[in-house]
Amino acid sequence: MQRSRDVLAPAGFALSLWNFAAPGFKQMRGISATWWNPVHHRWEKASHYESNGLIGLDLPGYSPTVKVASGKVGHVYLHVTFGKSAYTGTWHFEPMVDAYWLLTPKGAYDTNSYLGDSRSQYTSTLRP
Repeated sequence: MQRSRDVLAPAGFALSLWNFAAPGFKQMRGISATWWNPVHHRWEKASHYESNGLIGLDLPGYSPTVKVASGKVGHVYLHVTFGKSAYTGTWHFEPMVDAYWLLTPKGAYDTNSYLGDSRSQYTSTLRP
């Protein structure tokens, strides 16, 4: 839920995932992802992976292409695939806006506003 006084214009999204059974920088072993890019209107491979468990989903361009008004919920659709070499056990997921702009009602960039960060965390168990 976007609750700032301005319009949220994300530049990218991310999913942080980790499993305490996996070594710190091998979290992504056996994991791949595709996401529904709301600008291109198609399923695409994730933009980048970081070995510590971050899946990056970058929107194209250097200007706002997706906008979420105050009081609205933004959605990102993501398919995460765990292959045979992925670590089993409890996985923790934390979706986030990776980078963003805040736009005033006139469309100007708001440099005086702050967007709080209250993320949601989920868990799931992967079994062999």
